[in-house]
Amino acid sequence: MKINISKLSDGEHFYTFIVKPSDLELDEKRFNKPVYVDATLEKSKRQLFLRANVYTVGRFQCDRCIEDFDMVLENSYRMYYVYSEEESKKYEPEEVVVITPETNEIDISDDVRQMVLLSVPMKLLCYEDCLGLCQRCGKNLNFETCTCKVEAIDPRWAPLLKLMERESLGNETEN
Repeated sequence: MKINISKLSDGEHFYTFIVKPSDLELDEKRFNKPVYVDATLEKSKRQLFLRANVYTVGRFQCDRCIEDFDMVLENSYRMYYVYSEEESKKYEPEEVVVITPETNEIDISDDVRQMVLLSVPMKLLCYEDCLGLCQRCGKNLNFETCTCKVEAIDPRWAPLLKLMERESLGNETEN
């Protein structure tokens, strides 16, 4: 995904890219749909300012029920391309690239790849209210009900429960 800037006039320019995940060195088993990029490049005499929105679909395994599911991934970023180190100090280091006046094109492939990877959430859920698997029998509780007994006692409260049992036994012997 290269943008030719050698003969670009000042002003806004719009670009749309549709690329295969393999072109961005993304895992094709996980990312099997094209990656879409809508980019706007504003050129002025001092700099180029890029805004890009990145969309794709990833195939993941739910962390709760281990079912495979597709998730739409969206992310956006911006990048300043400036012609001097002095100019680059005005921006956040991760949002600026210094280029020379002889630079003919800007390659956004690596930035897009990073945006796709950063848009994958840490916790992968097929849906927010996924019930997951039964801890005892392993049934997927989204599709089946199980008859396992659920002990809803938090282990951190076990010493308190023992204390309560001792007190109730003590009260019974007093009566």
